[in-house]
Amino acid sequence: MDNLDVAQFISSEVVKYIEKRLGDAAKHVIVSVSFSESGVEVDVDIDASLLVEDAYLQKVTDEAAELGVCIADVIREKGWPISRREISKCFTK
Repeated sequence: MDNLDVAQFISSEVVKYIEKRLGDAAKHVIVSVSFSESGVEVDVDIDASLLVEDAYLQKVTDEAAELGVCIADVIREKGWPISRREISKCFTK
């Protein structure tokens, strides 16, 4: 499993999720995925329009990070490459 490919895949799925939730209000998104022996860490930083309430922005940020970890867990369980169907359960939480 190539961690770089996995990290890019996770990042792209997380960004798509954020764009779906915030639309044009998302001005700048950074997703960092790092792997260690104990698992994966997904950090999400979102700059959004002032029209987005802080509480909602924090909720989307937290959900996006959880989504990334869920996708990483499914990849660890099922192997890489992974199909969208196999990660679909992460989007229904």
